[in-house]
Amino acid sequence: MSATITGTCTDCTDWKYAGSQPGYDHIHAVRVLPDEDHENTHLVLHGFATGFASDRVPGLAQTWVFFEHLEPALVFGRAGRMSSYDITGYGVYQAAREVRFDHDTGRQVTTLYVTGRALDREPGEDKPFARWTRGVNPDSAYYEDPVRRC
Repeated sequence: MSATITGTCTDCTDWKYAGSQPGYDHIHAVRVLPDEDHENTHLVLHGFATGFASDRVPGLAQTWVFFEHLEPALVFGRAGRMSSYDITGYGVYQAAREVRFDHDTGRQVTTLYVTGRALDREPGEDKPFARWTRGVNPDSAYYEDPVRRC
């Protein structure tokens, strides 16, 4: 597909939560995520997407942020929702971020695939928050899984 979410891609425009977001050519709701792929011209990375929106702030449409790990995705969503004056809803979902070179257009195309039920506000949500705290490294912008860190 070479259409963008502001164009004629029906997979994007038929989904009310797709929105029009800089940085993504497509945002698709899917039942099954594409397989992970790590080729030179095609990268598919599995992770989690936090979606948030506001019905109080004009211009703040559905917005998605992709994370490789569940812990920062949950914390980001919860922290954003704590601004209850501006953000009126959020959800955290399994997702995949695909970046591929489109030979027809001669440019890189970025697609976000979102699937599944919301993973936020589940019983035991405090456990991923505690893992997130242990995985924060003040010297880095990246979350480091505390289980894998030596």
